[in-house]
This record gives sequence, structure tokens and C-alpha cells, in this order.
Amino acid sequence: MTTEAQKFDSFKDDWWNPSGRLFSLHKINPLRFEYFSRIAGALNGKTVLDIGCGGGLLSEEFAKPGAQVTGIDLSPAAIEAAKKHAAENGLAIDYRLASPTVFLKENPDKRFDIIVCAEVLEHVDDLSAFLKDGLAMLKADGQFFFGTINKTVKARVLAVFVAENLLRMLPKGTHDYKRFVRPSVLKKLLEENNVEMMEIKGMSYDPLKLEFELSDDPSVNYLGYGVKREE
Repeated sequence: MTTEAQKFDSFKDDWWNPSGRLFSLHKINPLRFEYFSRIAGALNGKTVLDIGCGGGLLSEEFAKPGAQVTGIDLSPAAIEAAKKHAAENGLAIDYRLASPTVFLKENPDKRFDIIVCAEVLEHVDDLSAFLKDGLAMLKADGQFFFGTINKTVKARVLAVFVAENLLRMLPKGTHDYKRFVRPSVLKKLLEENNVEMMEIKGMSYDPLKLEFELSDDPSVNYLGYGVKREE
């Protein structure tokens, strides 16, 4: 298990606590799901793979309207928390302790209508290999939804120093600036896997409202989507 995955084992009791150490995820979850679901359209019956699902915050949102959701993660504690919460809320979500590479090897013929990677890409050791195996499981014309942190000086100050050290929106050490992902890099990697990037939106924090909102400024947090093209 990588050091990055181990970080999230310590959050076992915080995944579903909106006042806990991961409260910022609860702040952005409605915003990112509203964006993803608006692009996706009707979700009932669609197959969704949530890569790096954590405790299942997004997985559950996709499952509620009737999507068939599979969630994978490398943190045993996160998967345990996800399974427990889904069971308590009567949601049938297939959670697996696996990386995209392992899941693909175990399910070589499985393909999904939607693949989600939200707040995950900035924790990956080998982003190229991660996306290659993950996107191999996306159907032609399928949608890839992402959310991550830009590799800018502004992001280094706001997403690391301010968010972790001053505002304590996340535990100190959650993020490593060297792993942040420029949109241009992500676009290139998507193209290498026959996925056309369709849109990028910023996800900005309003310190007066104490809320996140979609914006046209992707210089810190950004999200968006791409579409898989025929090879």
C-alpha cells in the first residue's frame, strides 16, 4: 500500500462526519455531484465506477437515483466505512479494495457508462498508468468525470498552506504539491486514452459565505469531464 493510501486509513471515523476532519469534502460534495449529474443526465440504470471512492460520498449520490455503482479504493478503512454507511442506508453499492489495475485484471471485460475520479488524481503515484487502466474500463461515448487541484503557486498557497495549516479544512499533510495536476497535463493524458476533454470549471471557496461555488477560475481546484471516443 502506498503512503498516500495510508493517509486515508486514519480517516475511518471521519468519512461521514460533516463536522470531522474531512468536513471540506462534505462542503464540496453537493456541488460536484450537481455538476456531474447535470452533465450525465438520467442516471437510473447507468453503470458507474467511482475510482478512489473513499468512504463513498459520491458513490452514494450516484446510487440514490438508481445508478449501478461500483466503488474501488486502496484504503481498507475507507472501504469498510463505505460499506457500513451504504448498508445502513439501504444502498446496494459494490465496494472493492482495489486499484484500477487490479480491478481491470480481475474484470477484463467490464465496461462502465461513467467513470468518476474526484479528489483522487492528486494522490496517485503513476498518473499515466492509473488513467490508462482506469479509462480502459470506460465504454465508447462514456463520460469521465474528474476533480483535482491545479499545479500553480496559488494552489500551493491556498490548497496546502491556507486550507491545511490556517483554516484546518483538511488534516495537515493531506496534499503534496508535487502531485498536483495541471489541466494541460490531464488533457494530454486523456487524449492518449481516447478521451476528449469537454469542459473544465473552477471550484472556488468563498470565505465570506464559507462555501464552495463553481467558477471560471481553475487555478486552484477544478473539475470537469471528458468523453471516450472510438479507438
